[in-house]
Amino acid sequence: MRVNPLYINDLVGSLDATSATQAQLTQELASGSRVNALSDDPVAVGENVVLCAQIGRDDTFSQTASSTQGMLQMADSALSTVVNRLTSAVSLATQGNNGTLNASDLQAISNQLVGVRDEVLSLANTTYLGQYIFSGSLGSTAPYTLNTASSPAVATYQGDAGVQYLETPNGQQIQLNLPGGQVFSATGADVLGTLNALIADFSSGTASAASQTDAQALTTALSHTTQQRVTIDNSLSRLQAAENYNQSETTQLTASQTSLLQADVGQVATQLSTAETQQAALSQVIATLGKQSLFNDL
Repeated sequence: MRVNPLYINDLVGSLDATSATQAQLTQELASGSRVNALSDDPVAVGENVVLCAQIGRDDTFSQTASSTQGMLQMADSALSTVVNRLTSAVSLATQGNNGTLNASDLQAISNQLVGVRDEVLSLANTTYLGQYIFSGSLGSTAPYTLNTASSPAVATYQGDAGVQYLETPNGQQIQLNLPGGQVFSATGADVLGTLNALIADFSSGTASAASQTDAQALTTALSHTTQQRVTIDNSLSRLQAAENYNQSETTQLTASQTSLLQADVGQVATQLSTAETQQAALSQVIATLGKQSLFNDL
């Protein structure tokens, strides 16, 4: 009996296909992924590109949020200290205006106010990671300089009015900074200007005619600074909420990506076993038929 050689060719083709399947299943089992090339599942590859972009966007936001949170916490801490020091200054100004203190006491109050002013000025020039946080968009420029050659002294703002925002993955805008001119030298609530005025009011040992008005102005400046701090606190709260949402979304996206690409190990192992069995059977049939064909030829 002569065997149809085309039949053997068909069997060899089946063997090749089975070997290719076995190789693919072996790779899936080794890598744990069912998609190792575009040809494995073009649709899944396309979906994975979208998921990778979303995960990358979330990772970028998380890195930015971490640095931004530190900056906002630094600003909040600085403003908290400013509020405390201004509260102390209001108390000193009230004492200076009660009409019972002598010249030495008033000069002592003036000196204490100098200490408060210098501390507030230093806080207004706070830096974070080498950048001034109250200079608007001019992070490399110190917000304030102080000229004590005149009386009262003059604090000059050198930053700008730039306000920066961070956009969250879902499109929200979170304010990241407060320009110093808006906090420490705002019209009608000039913290540094009022402190300089009060220092001059009491420096001679006699309360000036403007000391009462300046003391009230300092109370207004204190209230204004407290309100400005609320902006930073709100930004911190919104940033934390956005980061929590971002982490949750990243977890969900990663789970979707795993579900999309991960191989079912149990199923792949079963398929691989079946492919190996088929390969062995085909190899045996081909070998047998090949011997028969050779025998018949003889």
